[in-house]
Order: sequence, then structure tokens, then C-alpha cells
Amino acid sequence: MAGIALEPEGKGMLDALPLSSFQVWAVLMIAATVVLDGLDNQMLGLAAPSLLKEWNISRDALGFVFALGFVGMGVGTLTSGFIGDRFGRRGALLIGVAIFGVATLATGFSVELWHVAVLKTLAGIGLGGVPGTASAMIAEFTPARWRSVAVTFGVVCVSIGGILGGVAAAAILPVLGWRWLFYLGGLLTMAFVTLLWFILPESPRYLAERPDRRAELDAILRRIAHPDPGSVQPAEKVNGKTPYVPFSTLLNGALLRDSLALSLAMFSGMFMIYLMFNWAPTMLFSAGFGLQTASLGLTSFNLGGTIGAMFASLAIIRFGSRPTLILMAVTGAGVCALLALLPIDGGRNEPAVLAALGALGLFASAAQSAMFAVGAHAFPTAVRARGLGLMGAAGRAGAIVSAVAGATLIGGGNMGFFGVLAALMLVNALGFIAVRGHVPRLGRQDARA
Repeated sequence: MAGIALEPEGKGMLDALPLSSFQVWAVLMIAATVVLDGLDNQMLGLAAPSLLKEWNISRDALGFVFALGFVGMGVGTLTSGFIGDRFGRRGALLIGVAIFGVATLATGFSVELWHVAVLKTLAGIGLGGVPGTASAMIAEFTPARWRSVAVTFGVVCVSIGGILGGVAAAAILPVLGWRWLFYLGGLLTMAFVTLLWFILPESPRYLAERPDRRAELDAILRRIAHPDPGSVQPAEKVNGKTPYVPFSTLLNGALLRDSLALSLAMFSGMFMIYLMFNWAPTMLFSAGFGLQTASLGLTSFNLGGTIGAMFASLAIIRFGSRPTLILMAVTGAGVCALLALLPIDGGRNEPAVLAALGALGLFASAAQSAMFAVGAHAFPTAVRARGLGLMGAAGRAGAIVSAVAGATLIGGGNMGFFGVLAALMLVNALGFIAVRGHVPRLGRQDARA
């Protein structure tokens, strides 16, 4: 496996350089795809109360549709990881965004539940691969000292998309109806992916592993203001080909423990996040809150997640990811316990509910966003996209379970809904405890290119 580092890769080709305006621009373009992922991903959850009423369908039937979407996301997560490591991060990212953009727009034209189910599954295939591929790409565009902040920012854009979706839903649903959420979201996504096709560059770290694409790498390094692009040595070839590291590498040797621990943490964390995305508005509506409050509850959760994730990324620089994420997960469990015990029947305690949902985002949701920075550090370049894809697939499995269980948990009121989440956040903390490849605090960082 000449030229493929499966242990820490040492000082990367960008680590000694200042962060250039080109790198900032590239990260923002990649992060924008995650904003759209979060926006489109949460639309069905935001539209759920209206769909249940207009089509007179059961919660269990809608839960099955959510589950199909997560099955699609699991397929998309693993497929995108393979495409990203084998053929390039850029192509994997653009394909995913294009698929969910078309499916989102088409959902607005649905007239039966099975139409929504098919399109939700198709959208899931596109949505599933975007956060992991974007995280790998952002990590490979940034120097080590900025990597945790940049990757966390990229992933937290899921929450930013959710904030935009919640605000849009609160304004659109009472006036135009649920279909316009999908029309506008799909059209916006398709327009943006068309723009990215012409302007988004490939990952420089990925190109450095492919000597036959040396000209592309040199062009990008010059735009980054690398003083000597020719000094960057490409990976060696074996029998005229770039060595390929199999997926099984993630499940053997030094990477096995981190693969399993991060997958456990991602399963429990995504169960929590997607239960909130898909069922929190319906749960609040069932408890007696209005449609606008139900939408704003999810917005509060996403806003807390956005703010918390950025604070988490700064805390990781100062203290490392181990104490930061463990503390956030345990605190998130405490907030879930508070929400489980808070009287909310008949729409009571609305300010306290919205504040607690914001706190849940601030700690629990933010910890899941920052986890992608741990994965980007723990998995080396040759298997990074697939490692993040494995984490993502475990997360999709958690989301599938949450989709099916959501209708039942709502029946148990806030005690059943948030009580289960409190237990899962403790499982989340155990996953973080088990990880070996945490991001160390700045000054001791073993950067992986």
C-alpha cells in the first residue's frame, strides 16, 4: 500500500500555510450544500401536521414514509462514500445534491401518500451522502489548526437549513400550504447545484493521491497561494495504478474501535436529531400547541444546535474533543429529562418548552455536528469518505428506528418522547468515551492531511 497512510499522516501540505480567501470561499460553497441538505431534509417533518389533516392519514403510515426515506439515506451514505474515495469528492457531492433537489420539487406535485414515499426514498439517497462527503472535502481544504472549526461549521449547516425551513414553514404553511415548501426548496436546490457544477473545485488532498491529476492539484494550490506547488509529492503508484485501500480496513486493526464507537455515537445521536426533525412538530401540535409554535419549536432546536456547534468547535481547539463532546452529551440527557417532566398538555408552558428545545439543540444536537470533526480526524485520507460514510450509515439506522418509533413515542406524551431521548443521549456519551482517535487540543494536534 505504498503512498497510502493508514496511521497519522503527519504534517499536511496545507498546514503551514495561512487560511486563504480561496479556501474560505471553497468551504462556504461546500457548506451551502449542507444548508440545502438540512432545508430539504426537514420539509416533510414540517409539513407533517398539514398532511395528516389534509389527507386524513395515520401517524403510523407517515412514520413508514419517514423510515423509507432513511433507508434511502443509508444507501446514499455508503454509496457516496465509495464514490467519494474512488472517483472524487466533488462528483459525489454534486450528484447527491442534484438527486434530492429533483425529488424535493417533485414531492410538491404528489397526490397520494405512495408518491411521497417513493420520492422521499429517492431524496434520501441524495441527502444521505452530503454531510459526510462535505465533511471530508472541508477537512481536506483546511489546515489542521482550522479543521475542527471548519468541519463543524459545515455540518452545523444542517441546522441552519432547518432554521430556514422552520421560519419558511411558519410563514408559508398558514398561507400557501405545504406544497409550496417543496416547490421553493426544490427549485432553490436545483439552481444552486447548477452553479456549483461550474465553480466548485475538487479536494486538493484527494488530488494529491492521484498523480494523473497533477495539473488540477497545481492549479488549486496556486489559488490557495501555496509557495511551491511542485514540492507536494503525489502518492506512489503500484503497477501503474494508485493503491486502493478496501473498506474492510475500517473494521480491522487500529481503526476498528473508532469505527464501532463513532457508529454507536452516531446511531444514538441521529435517532435524537431525526426524531426531533420528523416528529417534534407533530408532538407539539398533539399537545395543544398551534402550527406556528410547532414549527418554531423545531426552529429553536436548530438555532440552539447552530450556536452550540460553533462553541463546541472552539472548545475542541482549547480542550480537545473528548471532554467537550462527553460533557455536551450528558448535559443533553439532562435537558431531555427536564422536557420529559415539564407539563405541556393543552399548550402549557410554551416559553419554557421553546427555551428547553433551544437548550437541547445547544448541547445534544451540537455534539452530533462536532462528531464529524472527530471522524475527519480519526480516519485517514484513503478511507476518510467511507469512514464518515460508515458513521453516517449507522446514523441513518438510528433515524430509521426513530421514524418507526416516533408515532408510538408521541402516544406516550412528552414523558415517553423525551424520556427515551434522555437514555439515548447517555448511550451517545458512552460512544464518545470509547473513541480513541479524538481531536487533541491545539498545540498537541497530530494533524492528518
